[in-house]
Amino acid sequence: MTPTSIECPDLEVLFTELEAGEGPALEHAEQCPLCTAIIEEHRLLEKDLCRLADPLPPADLVHKVMARVAAEPTPVRRELWTGLSILGASLMMGLGLLLTSDAALSGLGKSVARTLVGGTAFTEALMSGVHALWNTAAGPLVALVAFVILSSVFGLKRLVRNGPTPSEA
Repeated sequence: MTPTSIECPDLEVLFTELEAGEGPALEHAEQCPLCTAIIEEHRLLEKDLCRLADPLPPADLVHKVMARVAAEPTPVRRELWTGLSILGASLMMGLGLLLTSDAALSGLGKSVARTLVGGTAFTEALMSGVHALWNTAAGPLVALVAFVILSSVFGLKRLVRNGPTPSEA
């Protein structure tokens, strides 16, 4: 595209002044229909190039990404470390609160002492009850304990179904 009129400026000068936003070539382009058409064609080409350089994403991009995220489970190791870090932070905050408060620390001391003093009586009573139960109904007690343990294990196995084996976990 070369200008056909003698008075039309060089295209390079016209585009340079177009970029700068002022100059005699732009003033000429306002009067000249050929230069105005060249500038308009240049703007349309720039617009098309910008559109090609930065295409819009597809309309269903978010749905596709969310489906892939939902289909891919979070690694067990990451969940374990996240849970352990939350647990550790909570325990450290509780310990810090306990150590910085004199009332909480003395209350903890009293609770521990009360548990140790009363714990021996509780342990003796519990052992006496277990001994009496074992002497009077050992068979039904074994059957009941076996039923509770086996139903718990099979219930957990049914919940997990096709989960990882302990070595894989």
